[in-house]
Amino acid sequence: MEIAMSIPSAEEQLKFITNIQRILDEGSFVATYKFALLMSLADYAIKSGNDSADHCQLTTHDIAESFVEYYWRQAIPYAHHKGTVRVLKQGTGLQPVVISRIIELHQQFQGSLAAVRKNHRVWRTLLSKVASTIGQMPLWKLQMVGRTFIPFLYDQHGSGNLINLKHGVVFCFRRFYDLIRNLVQSTWIRHVRMLNVEIIGESDLAEFLFGSERSVLPGLRAMLRDIQANECFYCNTQLREGGDIDHFVPWSRYPLDLGHNFVLAHATCNRSKRAFLAAPCHLENWCKRNQLHGNILRQEFDTLRINHNLEATEKIVVWLYSQAEVSGASLWLRKDDVTPIDLSWRNILVV
Repeated sequence: MEIAMSIPSAEEQLKFITNIQRILDEGSFVATYKFALLMSLADYAIKSGNDSADHCQLTTHDIAESFVEYYWRQAIPYAHHKGTVRVLKQGTGLQPVVISRIIELHQQFQGSLAAVRKNHRVWRTLLSKVASTIGQMPLWKLQMVGRTFIPFLYDQHGSGNLINLKHGVVFCFRRFYDLIRNLVQSTWIRHVRMLNVEIIGESDLAEFLFGSERSVLPGLRAMLRDIQANECFYCNTQLREGGDIDHFVPWSRYPLDLGHNFVLAHATCNRSKRAFLAAPCHLENWCKRNQLHGNILRQEFDTLRINHNLEATEKIVVWLYSQAEVSGASLWLRKDDVTPIDLSWRNILVV
């Protein structure tokens, strides 16, 4: 029987984070591709569902979709208070080629990434182009600091679309995802601000680049109200008004705008839950909803052009509750009532 490799030591984990910081602080960034690549690798680790520290082989096609998702929101024209409206620059020269194509498709499909995905020819062509670009440019420059390579993520071949993530890399990406996301996004924001200083000013660039897409999901509230029989997802009482569209997995824990992550709740329940993970009773109801109404949800998400992937969503949920268990987190039950996490979530998610 093959035995999984041991997890990285505390010293190795610290070295991993230090190297991530060195890439961000000391690396050369002509365009923002390296930021998207680093986050796509981290997302791959989360969605893999693999908590071991083993080596992991992947291709640029495995991370191309995540790469597109990061730039899709950023293809929205930015409106400056003085009247200037344009897509923010992501490179020192002309707009990088992948971003230019995403901008074209954003306009062609009226901002709907779900509609692009449904056009299989266009979607496959886009992913192929993105995968090729990743292999040609950022993949083999990501680990360069100054004039030196620090190949701590994968061996530095210099070309090709295939890499082998080293021992402990997936583990560290999963363990430190929140920290890595904050580090990458803050550096990405500073870089974009520098490239677009004449139109950005002092606006909230973080919300524009990485904020939630809830405001551009027409029809979602009505669909959720029907599925939930006009009841709040959490307290099961009648919704008196429209209700709040809530991320079941809080946005601050993981930026998940896939359809199955949305529920409809009272504004008071939504505000009380904040950034907490939900207690087992709510987790069980969420799983039952996705199972009982699975076909209807998929059909409605497609009709409303809302991205959805239940398998990926469930893997992210498992990872989050695993992290909460390790840290001994509290889970939200109702109003100001929280409960310590226990092992019951594992039975619900069949870990």
